[in-house]
Amino acid sequence: MKLRCFVLATMIAGFAVRTPGQQAAPELVTAIKAGHVVDVENGRVLEKQVILLRGKKIAAIGSDVKIPAGAKVVDLSTKTVLPGLIDCHTHLADGAQKENADPTSQLKKTASQVVLESVVNARVTLESGFTTVRDAGVYRALNDVALRDAINKGYIVGPRMFVAGAYITITGGAGAMTGYAPDIKLATLRT
Repeated sequence: MKLRCFVLATMIAGFAVRTPGQQAAPELVTAIKAGHVVDVENGRVLEKQVILLRGKKIAAIGSDVKIPAGAKVVDLSTKTVLPGLIDCHTHLADGAQKENADPTSQLKKTASQVVLESVVNARVTLESGFTTVRDAGVYRALNDVALRDAINKGYIVGPRMFVAGAYITITGGAGAMTGYAPDIKLATLRT
């Protein structure tokens, strides 16, 4: 049987942005009815659980959790819910991911084109269960910062990103072409 998983973090994305002077919206309360919950701390799978969210925080998990009146209810009673995964080595903001791609192709595109191609990478990564990533560098400097900021502002869907801004490498090492593109100049350090 194919295990169908649902990542809890995708349920709490997309909160309203308010302008100065606007009253804060009441705290959103969401109850998720989960068929199974993977309890990674105790190494077991719990059955028929209710996950209660208040805003972006988990307030309670259990089979006896009461659902407050007016709460948004998400029925995942036939699904398995697990904590978000973390990928500590990604390159989400390097554009379209093609096998055996020529890294110099990055220099034939504008930074805008590369970061827009990266939007798909962010969505696919989140939908695969990774709610946090550490992006280890990009050929086009600062594209990872732009992608992270767009996710944080709610413009696009993606995981929480910790970014490098550009490759940190030795002269001639992997990622050494960072900054060669005509629209971005980076200082180079020689030792």
